[in-house]
Amino acid sequence: MQEHNLLMLSHNCLAGLSASSVELLPVPSIIDFERRMAALGKPPNHPMMSPKWHDMSPVDSFAIMFEVDGQEIGGVAARCLDLGEDALAKHWQETYSRMYTNGETSPVSGFSGAASREIRGRVVYLGELFLAEGWRKGVVDWRLVFHYLFALSYLKWRSDWIYGFVRQQDVMRGKASRYGFTRQYVGPQTWTKCVERRSSQEYLVAISRQDLFDAAAFYSASPEDLRSPAT
Repeated sequence: MQEHNLLMLSHNCLAGLSASSVELLPVPSIIDFERRMAALGKPPNHPMMSPKWHDMSPVDSFAIMFEVDGQEIGGVAARCLDLGEDALAKHWQETYSRMYTNGETSPVSGFSGAASREIRGRVVYLGELFLAEGWRKGVVDWRLVFHYLFALSYLKWRSDWIYGFVRQQDVMRGKASRYGFTRQYVGPQTWTKCVERRSSQEYLVAISRQDLFDAAAFYSASPEDLRSPAT
């Protein structure tokens, strides 16, 4: 039943996006994704999703481009890590100094909250979300995009958790809730070194497997509630 609900959720999301002329195009290669996004004006991928740091394949990652009337306007990427019993914060602690400071002192002095207590197992990171200039107001229904990503991530990897980072000012504007993240944690990382496009003001946003099951069941029964009030 859970898988049926998730398939229905993904179908309804794609149908809703298509009705507004937005198509989602799969990109198997993160290298190709980064190249195509650069052509739209996006900076290089963060280290967590960079092919310079990781040997990613279609088995453990995927990317999606957004297209309107045959024109690519943006995209987003996902990567799955099987952490087993290790907490997400432990993974960050073990990788950040290598990715951000060339193996020197970690740029983060501490981790707090759910990343230390709860988030472990098969964990999917969503990142590199970007829209080209001129397409950022009312073109894409983000609720549909993210619920599709949630469903796809579970169906592909049987994920335990799906997470990302949202800037504090965007959380205050309601973006994380609009996307569909059911957990929003302030101050998950304390950055002590200046790192481009990262800061202590980021929120960790996440959705658990059970929260996703609940959302899929609700929206399968009430698909009219899936679309954002204003897109």
